[in-house]
Amino acid sequence: MATFREFLRFHELSRKDKTFSPRMREILRIMRENHVAQGLTPQKAVKVLEALGPTYVKIGQLASNRSDILPKEYCDAFEKLHDNVSPMSFETVIDCIDKSYGHSYQEVFAEIDPEPLGAASIAQVHKARLHDGTLVAVKVRRPGVVELMAEDIAMMKTLLAFGDFATTAHKDIIENLTGFVEELERTTENEVDFTIELHNLERFHKELEAQPNVTCPLPFPKYSTDAVLVEEYVSGPEISDVKKLKQRGLNVKALSKRLIQSYVTQILDNGFFHADPHSGNIIVRGKEIVWIDLGMVGTLSASERALVSRMFRSVAFGNSYELMESVLGLCSAKGTVNQGLLLERMDRLLAEYSQADMAEINIGEAFEEVIEILRRQDLIMSPSVTMLARGFVTMEGLLAEIAPETSVIDVVSEHVMKQMFNPKYVGEKATAFLYDSAESVSAVAKLPTQVSHALELLTRGQVSVKGDLSIPDDALATVYVATGRLSLALLAAGLFLGSAILCTTSMAPQFLGVPLLGVLGFVGAFVLSVYVLWQTLRTRHRFVNHQKLD
Repeated sequence: MATFREFLRFHELSRKDKTFSPRMREILRIMRENHVAQGLTPQKAVKVLEALGPTYVKIGQLASNRSDILPKEYCDAFEKLHDNVSPMSFETVIDCIDKSYGHSYQEVFAEIDPEPLGAASIAQVHKARLHDGTLVAVKVRRPGVVELMAEDIAMMKTLLAFGDFATTAHKDIIENLTGFVEELERTTENEVDFTIELHNLERFHKELEAQPNVTCPLPFPKYSTDAVLVEEYVSGPEISDVKKLKQRGLNVKALSKRLIQSYVTQILDNGFFHADPHSGNIIVRGKEIVWIDLGMVGTLSASERALVSRMFRSVAFGNSYELMESVLGLCSAKGTVNQGLLLERMDRLLAEYSQADMAEINIGEAFEEVIEILRRQDLIMSPSVTMLARGFVTMEGLLAEIAPETSVIDVVSEHVMKQMFNPKYVGEKATAFLYDSAESVSAVAKLPTQVSHALELLTRGQVSVKGDLSIPDDALATVYVATGRLSLALLAAGLFLGSAILCTTSMAPQFLGVPLLGVLGFVGAFVLSVYVLWQTLRTRHRFVNHQKLD
């Protein structure tokens, strides 16, 4: 039954969301047109999201990173969603820029190309020139998109609040969906606020300085707002355009290795990585690799980076126990975790990879298989880690297209080994070893005293031992079944013996010269005997066929 707090939450959201009814009617109409009630497939889900409009397309793209919540086939389908959006008119673009600046765009730009470089559901990009002659790319947010996405997310919250209010049967599902919608809200807020992407560009540009011939566009904070982002204009072929790269005399294999080295460095060293590494976001300018579109990024804390590094190391060296420990450190549990079963599945997974050649190991798929194993045990990884897994899948698909001979696992293993022999890493491990050794010596020194105290308490009768004996459900079911059958058998035997004794008397009424009560007792004993025999044979059949006893 719903609590008073849940009722208040539902009422508050319903009161605030004034667009719920008309938008809900539109959604139901689209679902009817696509026959959603007859079943939902990944392909049909993509079609429905595209029909619902650009906001839901973006939601589907973000949901593709949550393979810990959604099945893999849906994540793969959502990853292929595209923003089929008509470009804004140039007059609308200029009007948006002027409103954002509070003055005419001509005070900042000498000229803006009317033809857009690209148009998506949230923004549109145009090439422009500053008054000092610098070429820039201007990203302009679509009018009304903030309000539209906020309204759609508010509607989702209202539906979840209603589900929470109306039923208690699927609390875990509602909690997972609520967490996903909250994450979605944070992500979309970051995407529609261009000051976030501006800060991402600044940080990314600074951290890429340590990587030779790898960079990202230089942002212009002076000319940027929450609705307009101005950054360095980057021209050049996409990294997947192998023909153009070779025409320019570039070594595609060397470029692909530098690309994956850059991505691994972003993850394991910086903890700040590009979350959408498809070919359209990677430009080759001269001999430089340029990462563009920093609207979606992932961040890892120092502890998460250490655990991810440990994951890679365990996959590379086939250590299933270390793999299990590292993934458990990255997860939150929604119930009881069967660590024995989890270790068995990790061991089986690594056994499959141990039989393959190192160059054939697909680390992105391995990552997703691990997430699928965790999802079956109600373990949920942090959004950044699932985003990382999808990023690796995208990266490996790109490398398979441009340089199939490049092995991601080789680059990852090489990077992890360098980390292990890094003086800073060795120093941290040595310090941890000395600390653990000192703690162990201290514990050993205290052991005789602790044993002496325990024995003294035991002799005084001040120590009690408590145990919790749990019996598996299957064993309890077997005991219940056996006890019930035995009781019925004893009852049938008692009826038979009692009826036989009655038949030796002249008790009235009688049937064919035999006391009627004795006849009924014989009939009851016969029926019970047949029932017990039938149930015993049925139970044996279910046991032989490995079916659940009842």
